[in-house]
Amino acid sequence: MTRSIRLALAIAVLAVLAFGNVASTAAGGPKVLDTQLVGIPTAGLSLDGLPGGGIAWVLDQGHARLFADGRLQVKVEGLVLATNHTNPIRNGRAVVTCGHAFAAQSQIVPFSAEGNAEVDARVSLPSPCLAPTVFFVGVTATGAQPWFAVSGF
Repeated sequence: MTRSIRLALAIAVLAVLAFGNVASTAAGGPKVLDTQLVGIPTAGLSLDGLPGGGIAWVLDQGHARLFADGRLQVKVEGLVLATNHTNPIRNGRAVVTCGHAFAAQSQIVPFSAEGNAEVDARVSLPSPCLAPTVFFVGVTATGAQPWFAVSGF
C-alpha cells in the first residue's frame, strides 16, 4: 500500500512538473534574464560598444526581463542625473547586447521629467544570444543614444 501511494505521488509530481514546463514554453519561452538595473556610475563609460551618458546617473528602481522569444520588459523609476536629480531627456529605449555586441532595440518610449519609463516590447534576438545585457538609453534631440542604466547590481 505504501509503495503504491509513493508511486502515485511521484507520478503526480512529474505530471505537475511536465505541465509547468509546457505552460512556460507556451507562454513565450524561458526567461533568459531577470535582473535589476543600475545607473551609469561614471561619466562617459562605454560598455559593449555603447557610449555612456556624459554625467553619472542615479536610479531609484530599475528592472529588466528578457525572454527567449524576444519579449523585453524594462522599467526605470527615478533615473536622473546624479548632479542635480533632474532628467533633461524626454525619450528613451531599451537596447540588448549579446556577446558584447549590439543585438536589438525597442521602439522609443516616453521618459518623464521624474526619470520614469517603461518598455514592453518584442525584439528579434540572435540565436544563441550569449551573455545578454540590457541597457536603458536616452534618445536625445540630436539622435544620440547614450546609456544611462544597465543590467547588473
